[in-house]
Amino acid sequence: MNYEILELNKNLLEKYDVKKFVFKMIKDSYDLDYVPEYHYDVVGMTEYYINPKRSNFFLAISEDDKLIGTAAVRGYDKNYIIPDRTYTKKYTASIYRLFVDSEYRHNKIASNMLKSIENFCKKQEYNEIYLHTQRDSYGALPFWLNRGYVIVQDTHDEMGTIHMEKVLKNSNILKNESEEIEKVKIF
Repeated sequence: MNYEILELNKNLLEKYDVKKFVFKMIKDSYDLDYVPEYHYDVVGMTEYYINPKRSNFFLAISEDDKLIGTAAVRGYDKNYIIPDRTYTKKYTASIYRLFVDSEYRHNKIASNMLKSIENFCKKQEYNEIYLHTQRDSYGALPFWLNRGYVIVQDTHDEMGTIHMEKVLKNSNILKNESEEIEKVKIF
């Protein structure tokens, strides 16, 4: 499958109707409609992902010019209390909105978007990457575990929230500065 990974900008935000895609994926994945306390970053993509230097939002675009996946990263800005962890906006990146349209899954799209995020985080000198997922989210937990992320807290709450991290300092995947994203055929 041929696709390319692009960094979001204001022109692409409109061209691909990125907000609509993300809300569709949220609905498909979690059966949630717009919830202001959870989805403020989707409504404010420019404020959260385009303007800040240490934030980014990646798009996977198919060879027929269709948005098929997203992945976002920004400095940690939550107040989760996780035992033995201190995350800060300066040193900790957070992953958000990693989605691949169900028709395009199992083509390494999410893996390559994650590599884009990890390389971006290294360049921005983050020490670790934080994320949370839900136990019942299709394929999510095995995906993260297979890519070196570790569970730092399983909340056992009603949503099945699991907090995870990956330390970047001395991480084998990011040691080599010249490591590049797995080559994908660009059309």
